[in-house]
Amino acid sequence: MQQYILSKKNVITVISGLLIVLGFFSHFVLENVGLSEWSLIIASVFGITPIAIQAFQAMKVKVISIDVLVSIAAIGALFIQNYEESAIVTFLFLFGHYLEQRTLNQTRSAIKELTEMAPESALVQTDDGEFEEVEVDDVDEGDILLVKTGAKVPVDGTVLTGEGHINEASITGEAVPVNKIAGTEVFAGTILENGTIQI
Repeated sequence: MQQYILSKKNVITVISGLLIVLGFFSHFVLENVGLSEWSLIIASVFGITPIAIQAFQAMKVKVISIDVLVSIAAIGALFIQNYEESAIVTFLFLFGHYLEQRTLNQTRSAIKELTEMAPESALVQTDDGEFEEVEVDDVDEGDILLVKTGAKVPVDGTVLTGEGHINEASITGEAVPVNKIAGTEVFAGTILENGTIQI
């Protein structure tokens, strides 16, 4: 039951928010104090439930988490009949958690995309001056790599020789290719649109 409630936290947040709106609408527009108070009480109960569950789970392992503090504040506000404060505190806490999770998911997605963009192989210069294809994981610091037109830059590095225009949109969001010459930095996953460089 606890896991089910926690899995519906976003739904609870929406319901709590709607009940708060109803509470203030009832108070200031309909001038129905009874409906306003009950709306805010129910919003508080909805909001407190997942927070209190997490607080209980934290207390079981002897941790005083933010959920414990918010639960105490919200329940205390209910007891002193400050229903608005209780409802708003729980709603804002749940909404903040939603925004945090959304940001984390976007960050994970962006990291995954960057990882997938990186090429799996690179052309590494051997002792005889030739270039052979190796796995990116086998590239060591100090190796000299060759990047040809249309290829992805396999690792972050600095241009040693050559010149070309690299599309860095995947990293910077800038669609205009950047001219790269000796001494400039290049980034893994970007595409050399023209030219040939060694990094």
